Amino acid sequence: MADKLMLSKFPKIADAIIEWGIIFLLVSTPLALPTRYGTVHLWVYTIIELTIFFLIIIWLLKRTMITAGSNSATRNPQSINRFGFAKTPLNIPILLFVGLVIFQLVPLPSRILNFLSPNTHHLYSMVLPLYSTEKSVHTKPETRNLEPATRTLQPETRTPQSSIRFPISIYPYATKIEFFLILAYIGMFFLVTNTPGIRLDRIILVIMSVGFLISFLGILQKFTGTSKIYWLIDSPNASLFGSFINRNHFAGYIGMVIPLSFGLLITRFESMAFHKTMSWRSILAKFESRLLGNILMVFAIMTMVSALFISLSRGGILSLMVSIIVFVAFISLSRRARSIVGKGRKVTITTLLLAFVFLMWLGVGSILERLSNLSSPSRHEVTQNTISMAEDFPLFGTGLGTFQYHFPKYKTLEGQLYWDHAHNDYAELLSDSGLIGFLIVACGIIFFIWQTLVRWWKSKDPYVMGITLGGFCGIIAILSHSIADFNLHIPANALFLSFILGLTWIAVNAKSTQMEE
Repeated sequence: MADKLMLSKFPKIADAIIEWGIIFLLVSTPLALPTRYGTVHLWVYTIIELTIFFLIIIWLLKRTMITAGSNSATRNPQSINRFGFAKTPLNIPILLFVGLVIFQLVPLPSRILNFLSPNTHHLYSMVLPLYSTEKSVHTKPETRNLEPATRTLQPETRTPQSSIRFPISIYPYATKIEFFLILAYIGMFFLVTNTPGIRLDRIILVIMSVGFLISFLGILQKFTGTSKIYWLIDSPNASLFGSFINRNHFAGYIGMVIPLSFGLLITRFESMAFHKTMSWRSILAKFESRLLGNILMVFAIMTMVSALFISLSRGGILSLMVSIIVFVAFISLSRRARSIVGKGRKVTITTLLLAFVFLMWLGVGSILERLSNLSSPSRHEVTQNTISMAEDFPLFGTGLGTFQYHFPKYKTLEGQLYWDHAHNDYAELLSDSGLIGFLIVACGIIFFIWQTLVRWWKSKDPYVMGITLGGFCGIIAILSHSIADFNLHIPANALFLSFILGLTWIAVNAKSTQMEE
């Protein structure tokens, strides 16, 4: 009897553990991990990977303990594949990309490697003489001070070329490190899409709180002139903002949070609709219960928008503008959206106007000066160099995570000696994974966006439409910003994007009652 009771309660316990584990990651990665060493040390990756691994074990235990009847009751069977996983547009692209990275790590005979990636074969031939020759290889010559009687002749050894194998990745260790991190991002997406019991509204409010805290911290840093994160930790980068050592990475993160916050905000105003049959006491109680929360949400969004502009990240400002235009356009152009969340446009525009007034009070001189010149010759040249590198390794690339090790051969920009990333996530993806990997990711994202919009257009639920539209525009923001930066190589931002992808998909396929309960 006790075992049956435990079996019946464990799914809810597991969902709670997964939800709070996700919250832990979404709070810790932007607040703690990006500070000073957050983008270079393996302990950052280890925290993310171990937490995701633990949560997936909990999910697997839950999966094994629930019965087929209870499983079908918690989720529509049509949304589950034969392996028991949620069907999403990204399932197949994820499997294909994982397979590609594994293939980059598989040691291949020289002839096959030469056929698949001639320049990789040539690189090994230049660096490793054994790779391309069948000449005799002798052991280290004997030392002169040895007595003749003690000298021994070492047998001559040959290393046939056909027996030497090397992978497509020019630096397998770096590829493995990046691969495990990619698996952690995939794990986050998997957990969100396969855990129907998590409370999306609660997680979004936590995200808004974190975004507001980082934004407020950044504004204080800007006006106090500190060069330390939290006023305690020295930063090697003069453009720190909030808990991020680089203002562009802060802008990439907050650019995803702001549209998602707008999506939740418009659903709260829509839920305040009053009916003729309601008494005046019910109307007053409903208004008062939501009034303070709505005011706080508007203030939080105002602060985040203002902080993004004050950070002076040109890519972040432009990508936010793109996402907000898309947000308002979808509300305005869709008749169904106008009838269901018609207040959304007014709420969004009003909040943006309040943020503009707040910015005017803080001062916009430096912002206008920063936006007066949008050109970035150095980044453009690095992007062109990266594309040249990709042209030499067209199909499979140089290996995931190997950009910084091979780029010096192609760098034409003088001055900065070291470039760890291309400042263009698309160009770096092309050079790291080749045309095959680039097409897998691009087609997967395009198909995901298309499927999301089709379902959003058919939806009639205000909550579903608001959350989905907010998540979708957050994705648009980071995809736009990635043209001019490497946000997707920052663990906090990449992990948050994987969460938003999962959140958007389950939101557009769920009912508001499922998300609010």
